[in-house]
Amino acid sequence: MIKSFHLFFLLLPFILFSQNQSQYPDTIIDSYNSTSKTRDKFYGGSKVPSKRIAVSLDSLFFKNDCFISLPQDSYIIVGFTDNYIIDAPQQNDIFIEEVGGAGEYADVFVSSDNLEYTFLGVAGDGSVNEFDLAKINYKKQVKYIKIIGKDNKGSSPGFDLGSVYGLPGANKYEEIIILENVLFQTNKSILLEQSFEPLNKLAQQLEINLSIKIEIRGHTDNKGTEAKNQSLSEERAKVVLNYLVSKGIATSRFSHKGFGSTQPIASNDTAEGREKNRRVEFIKTE
Repeated sequence: MIKSFHLFFLLLPFILFSQNQSQYPDTIIDSYNSTSKTRDKFYGGSKVPSKRIAVSLDSLFFKNDCFISLPQDSYIIVGFTDNYIIDAPQQNDIFIEEVGGAGEYADVFVSSDNLEYTFLGVAGDGSVNEFDLAKINYKKQVKYIKIIGKDNKGSSPGFDLGSVYGLPGANKYEEIIILENVLFQTNKSILLEQSFEPLNKLAQQLEINLSIKIEIRGHTDNKGTEAKNQSLSEERAKVVLNYLVSKGIATSRFSHKGFGSTQPIASNDTAEGREKNRRVEFIKTE
């Protein structure tokens, strides 16, 4: 689960590293409805009783009684930021529910980085579809799933997506904490002054919890070249590490990584989304 670092965590240290596991996606990376010609206006219905309604894409983030219709060439890309899916031995790994039974289908693709997608299979025809990553020899972590409608069948035209998630055994969890208000000069790895307060609080927390080790991760939006974004994300993660070390925390308690623009938590099509994607976060490694 992605969390933000706030002052109250200093008062309740155990909350900082609590785990609320989820099998469901928790962000929409991209979407398009070929009927409405928009990215956010989708129709679907309620499973019981069945009726056509406007449906929020956020309904995919939890168990519910709605479905989202994907007419031909419509698509949704869901992201998993608090969990990921692996090829678990001797079992299916990904669950996709199609509601209805009018012969609607969708192509399903998986990705670890939102750059390269691999075809997983075809879902549909009013059934529960379970997929085994072993069948396509996919060994990477699945962080993104893309579902593309193949037809316009049914009373609510297209593939009726009820839910998508990682199955028990294949669904893995890691808690990610975003460092709020840790900001840098534009296109540079120089911390702005307002970043010092949240980093000082994190250093205090680490002084109290001496056994904790963390990995610091840097991310960018998709503006600029892939190489530049990768380098910038690594530099910013390293700068945060060095700042914490300067506050007396042992270097051995840290590692750092840059991911460039490969792990967005929001759409890069809007300024608001790009701002969310430009972030520094950490996970507990020990």
